[in-house]
Formats: sequence, C-alpha cells, structure tokens
Amino acid sequence: MNFKLKIYITTLFLAMVNGLNAQVNVVLVEPTVQKFIGEVSELDRSKYFNIHAPGKTPLLESFYKEYNVEQSGRGFYGPGIDAKKLMGEVGVYPKFNGKKSDKSLAVTRYVATEHPRNLYKEGINLEASSNWAVNYFKNTKKSNRPLWYEPMNEPFVHAKDFYEEKDWDPVAELRVKTEMSKLFRALAEKIHAEPSLKNIKVMGYSAAWPSFELKDFQNWKTNMGLFLDIAGDQLDAISYHLYDGINQVGQENKRSGSNNEAIMDLIETYSHQRWGFIKPHAITEYGGIEVSEFSLIRNMQSIRSQNAMIFGLLDREDRLEISIPFTTDNAKWHINKANNYLPYKAVLWRAENMGVPKNQITGWVYTNRIQFYELWKGVKGKRVFVSTSNPDIQVQAFLDEKKIFVALNNLDDNAQQVALDLSSIKSNVKDILVKSLTIYKEDFPRYYEKTVSSIPEVFSIDSAETIVLEFNLKNSMTFKNQIKSKRYYSSNYLVPIEANNELIFEFNNVALGVGFAKLSMSIGRGHDLSKTPEVFVNGSKVEVPLNWKGYDQANRKKFFGAIEIPVPIELIKQNNSVRVTFPDTGGHLSSLILDVEKIIDTNN
Repeated sequence: MNFKLKIYITTLFLAMVNGLNAQVNVVLVEPTVQKFIGEVSELDRSKYFNIHAPGKTPLLESFYKEYNVEQSGRGFYGPGIDAKKLMGEVGVYPKFNGKKSDKSLAVTRYVATEHPRNLYKEGINLEASSNWAVNYFKNTKKSNRPLWYEPMNEPFVHAKDFYEEKDWDPVAELRVKTEMSKLFRALAEKIHAEPSLKNIKVMGYSAAWPSFELKDFQNWKTNMGLFLDIAGDQLDAISYHLYDGINQVGQENKRSGSNNEAIMDLIETYSHQRWGFIKPHAITEYGGIEVSEFSLIRNMQSIRSQNAMIFGLLDREDRLEISIPFTTDNAKWHINKANNYLPYKAVLWRAENMGVPKNQITGWVYTNRIQFYELWKGVKGKRVFVSTSNPDIQVQAFLDEKKIFVALNNLDDNAQQVALDLSSIKSNVKDILVKSLTIYKEDFPRYYEKTVSSIPEVFSIDSAETIVLEFNLKNSMTFKNQIKSKRYYSSNYLVPIEANNELIFEFNNVALGVGFAKLSMSIGRGHDLSKTPEVFVNGSKVEVPLNWKGYDQANRKKFFGAIEIPVPIELIKQNNSVRVTFPDTGGHLSSLILDVEKIIDTNN
C-alpha cells in the first residue's frame, strides 16, 4: 500500500471522529483507488434510474433513449385482475387450457403488481389461486409476463377492507395478514415449481409502512416479521416502499438518511440470521409524498427525497434487486372531471394545456421532474474511494476512462461548506461540467449546468441541493489500489435496552488487513433517551458520534435510525466482541453491523 493512501485513511478516521462540528466539511475522493461493495464496483444504472411505468409508448421510448434509462418500471396488471374481468369476481378462475411446456418462457423487464382487491378475499382458495397464476403467466403474451412479480401492492394497510370486524381490529388484522402472507408463499411456490416460468422472480410484500419501531417493535413483529416468517423462504427479493411524508397510514416520516438505513439494516440482519445470506432489497417505490392537489411546485418535492435516498441505495448495490423512484408517465387515467382535469401528483409529463379533458389536450411536456434524470444521466463507471467528515454530506464517485463523476447531496436543513479533496488529479483536469439541482419547498427548483476550468477549494452546498461534478481528464486513469467493503452481521437483533445492562454482540471470521471499520448501530427508542451508549470493541472504548445521516426525527413518535460509529482498524480481530451499555431503560437496539473496508495493493 502506498504512503499517500495511508495518509488518506488516517485523515478519514480523524475527520469522522473530530470533524462533525467543524465549519468546513471534508470530502475525500481518491480516484486511484477502486472501491468494491462486496464484489461489485461497476455502477448498474438499470437498478437505479427507472420510472414507475411499464411499456414502450412513444413518450417513454424517447425518454429512455435521451436520459439513459433502461425500461424496468412497474405496472398494475396480473392474474388477479385478468380472472376478475373474465369471471366477474375475485377467487373464481377460468378453466385451464392444459397447455404444457418445459421451455423457459421469455419475460419483460418490469414489476407486475395488483391492487389487493383484485387478487385477494378472506378465505381464498390458495391452491386454486396459485394454479391460476401459473396458468396465466404461461399463456399470456410476453409483455404481460414480468421479470418481477409482486403479487399485491401494499396489502397490509388494506387488510381492514377484507374483514367484517371494526377497522384495525388486532385479531382480524393478524388473521388477514397471515392469510395474505400464505397467498404470497403459495404463489411463489407454484411459480418456482413451473419450469417454463423460471425467469420470473417473486417478491413481496410491498410494504407501505415500515415504521418497525412503533409499539416497541410490535409493528415489525406483526408486519414484516410475520410476513417473512411465513413467506420469506420462497421469495427472491424483499420489497417495500420508502417515503418521506405519510404514505397510506401512519405518522409523518422523513426517512431520508438514518431511518432508511435502520430499516434496511434490520431487514438484512433478519435475512442473514434466517438464511445465512442477504435476500436482496426491492424498493419498488420511493420518494416523497405530497397530498394536496397538483401544482408544478408540489410535483417537484418528491425529487428532494429521491436524491437523498438514492445515495444510500447506491451503497447497497450488491444486495439490491431493483429500486424505482415513484415518478410516473403522464398518467392519463387521472385526468377527469373529479380531479379537475389536473395531472397526477407524480407525473413526468403534463398536458401543455392543463385543466382540459383528455380529448382536448394538444400535447405533452416534461414537468421539472425531468431534472432528476438530467442530473444523473451521464453518471457511470467503477466506484472510487470516497469519504465524508459529515454524514449529512453524502458522496458517491465513479471513474469511467477519462471522466470522474463526483455526486454530492446535502441532507442538512442549512447550507454547508464543503472542501473537496481531489488533489491526485489536479494536473490532469481538462475542465469540469457542474450540474446542480436544488429543491425549494415554496418555489420552483433551481437547476443549472456550467462548464468551468476549476472549482473553489471550499464551496457551499445548499439544503436539498444535489451536485454532480463531471471531471473531464486530459489522460485516462488506472487504478493503483482496491478497497473492498464487507459487512458482518451479529446473530442477535431487536435486543431490549435496559439501564446499565451490557449488550454483547459477536462478529467472527473477520478478514483482517489495512483499512478502516465502523459499526452501524440502529436504535429505536424515545427522544428523551440516550443515543450515545458506551461502546467497547474487544475491550477498547470507541466514541459514539453525536451526528447521524439526516435530521433529528423530532416530529416522529420515536427515534429510529442508524448511527455510524468509527472504529480504529487496529482494534479489529478475527473474532470480535462488542459490548454496548446504555445509561437508561427503553426501546431496542434493533441491529448492530460491523463494516470493514480493506485495502488491497494491486501493485504487489
């Protein structure tokens, strides 16, 4: 390992521990060091840059081509609604046509899902329903046979629609959710047993409300935990939705940052404990929720959340199946008298003459949501080593021959000063294309592109601003080192916190080397309770930062978030014991994960 990289690692650790309250946020980017997340380094754009719409309309085709988006959206159609149209009611199915084939049938790259009311009713015949689904997918046209099958959209928040007891009756809720989960399992089992449908991946349960910490984590136990215990063995991916705001039910959330990380870390820890590997995440909707009538300003608010969330999703590419920002096409179904002929809240296209019936629309134009795709459309390549002294300043970077892309986002509610260290390429920079998108709550967004010869040593990044810097180089760069990240999961999770009671977590068979490490500690507890326990790694105390990704969550009933704790790499052994002690009682430590990033010198 070269000396310069040793300096970078030392600087990184000191910045993470001491720089949280600094006036200037240090962001390090070292393009000579290739970063791997697990075994993945190359950015797979098809996992991230999608639209919540299937198909190949002329509008979509033009969009895919111009903005470097691969068709992999989501649509509402499947075996349930098809049978309902043919037979007139849910749970009654056409006769099978008897067609058999062992040949693997082609699929179309999109997620097929349905409204629960079209597929499920209480007491449904699981065998008949799953047999019909197999028959439907075998005999439908390719465009209706999806790569991903997500049987129902957000079913658990609609459980109350399927029983006769009063709404939210706990016994009835559990009964219906259990049967829904069994339907997911039956569908997955039948589809996986059919050779001709081996290209279809089944996932669920498309959770709308992952506030796992509520009721002292009973919300986990009676929702995602219940579902995974029943259906998880048969699933190819675990799907759910991440939103800032209120989705279908529940409290006002701002999941961007630590809350998202805690949700995903708990699912991963459960997955590793149950199966010994991580079943991939499928984030089939994400962004921000606006509940008022459409306006051009409100339409853009979701992009603030999409930009904040995509940085965290990029850090999980090796265990991410698909992620779909909730931006739709022109959603013509919404343009009717009841909706004042206005667009749907999440559209990418609007009528150029809004407020008229569909037959009077003269053409379609992009809303400002196109700026999300404009901002990111050029980004590609292999990951490079990055770090940030402030978790609220998110950073990603990629090298593609003569281009380096550096993306930055500010989660803080205030503007931040950033010192971007890219000193190793200073003499090799030809020019820099600066793209910036800032989302204002009460005004139109600010988007600009500008080519410059250099950027200031220290510059400001506004609240809700995302910047993509495209460094055009004079000469191509090659990697001199690699850094590989690996996650180690503990066997215990959802551990109750009691005052002065030592919580012990073991991390064994850790690959040793030069690099750095951190603990991702997720806790769900009252706002008046401590978030800074005493933490000892193999007997040595490490400091818990007072800052984490995103805001303080004060508007939520409880804090539920991941706090990253830097650990000196010399403390890490092959077998490790971490002891955590809180000074007060209440809540749970939902997961503790050890992340180790090890440097590999490719010159040796």
